[in-house]
Amino acid sequence: MIEKYRDLWLHRELLWNMTVKELKVKYKRSVLGFVWSFMTPMIMLAVFSLVFTFLAKNQDMHWFVVYLMCGLLPWLFFVNSLMQSVGSVVANAGLVKKVYFPREILPIAAVGANIFHFVMQMLVFFVFLLIIQWHFSIYILLFPLVLLLEIVLALGMSLFVAAANVYLRDVQHFVEVATMAWFWLTPIVYTMATFRNMFSSHPQMAGVFTRIYLLNPMTNIALMWQYIIYNPHRYGPSAAYISLWGIAYTTVGSFLLLFAAYYYFTRSERGFAEQI
Repeated sequence: MIEKYRDLWLHRELLWNMTVKELKVKYKRSVLGFVWSFMTPMIMLAVFSLVFTFLAKNQDMHWFVVYLMCGLLPWLFFVNSLMQSVGSVVANAGLVKKVYFPREILPIAAVGANIFHFVMQMLVFFVFLLIIQWHFSIYILLFPLVLLLEIVLALGMSLFVAAANVYLRDVQHFVEVATMAWFWLTPIVYTMATFRNMFSSHPQMAGVFTRIYLLNPMTNIALMWQYIIYNPHRYGPSAAYISLWGIAYTTVGSFLLLFAAYYYFTRSERGFAEQI
């Protein structure tokens, strides 16, 4: 494995070039180009805010649109990384068959391109927050750590699905369907208070289902983004939920997933040329 890491490091320039290529291909022949990086989530945010604002009517929340954005942008980064990575090896069949290079560069480059999009979107979002004179908490300093954790999770998932899709093309279709369901199982358009209120008539079950719910790593990541940016203690106490157990589980699980997925990918790549 150490040799694989060294090989990947030696091909870092190729990784950079592949990442740039992913960015250029996405907006090829596009008039607006990279402007779409932040226009798409802004349009989705406008639609979601109109449809789901009623969710905050009976809650002590202000600027529900900001709350939505805090979960929506990280979710878009995660799901777009998966969707672009899952078919990255198959889409570059000619390159895989003819030229030697670390094959993991393909899904990693897809994630890298989406990191760029995410940073662009966050910059626009923070400009908006500064315009409305948003009050940030000290926890905003944890921004790089939360981003790093989500990148680790995205890389792990991307490496796994990219390798699996070479041998079973149904994986790509499964990812499309699974991410649709996954979205609604993550507190993006609703708060943890909304979820826990579902069990108000059975309070003894609320704790059990909450722990099960927190097994979703994107739940904990979304909660962290909302906690450090939305500043719920000031703008919406009902959204002020964080689980130290969930953070620890997601952190350990994400790094273990990355190592396991990288190992699985490097073991599986031996048969890529024959399968595609």
